[in-house]
Amino acid sequence: MTFRKALIVLAGIVFAMPVLAQMHNDEVALPDGYRDGVHYTTFRRGGITEEIYTSAEAVAAARAGRPFAEGTVITMDDFRGGKLTRILVMEKRAEWADRSASGSWMYREFAPDGTPNAAEDGKRCESCHASEAANDYVFTRDRMMD
Repeated sequence: MTFRKALIVLAGIVFAMPVLAQMHNDEVALPDGYRDGVHYTTFRRGGITEEIYTSAEAVAAARAGRPFAEGTVITMDDFRGGKLTRILVMEKRAEWADRSASGSWMYREFAPDGTPNAAEDGKRCESCHASEAANDYVFTRDRMMD
């Protein structure tokens, strides 16, 4: 292979990476009006504030000690220094059980304007949430009890 061909192949791989990364979680959408749901907790750590929302049905499942239902969505607004920097979404679908390291949950990051971050495929979120199997992979399940 000539140097020129190798360079073209390498450039194709580099430009395809964001697209390939997005393929893993491109079905997770940012729900319209998610802030109209239940705001069930706020975390503050230094200059970081996280506002977390879900549905009344998800809160009821947590309080009843049941797993979250198919289609449950949990959304987090991530503020840094008082400014919204990203929106994180986790969604549960049974069809994703064989694709996710954290049960049937998939994760996606969005910019403050709602556009998907193609550079993030949700794998980091999956790997961390995998440690919460006893809580249906949700770190803040206990916060829904209040």
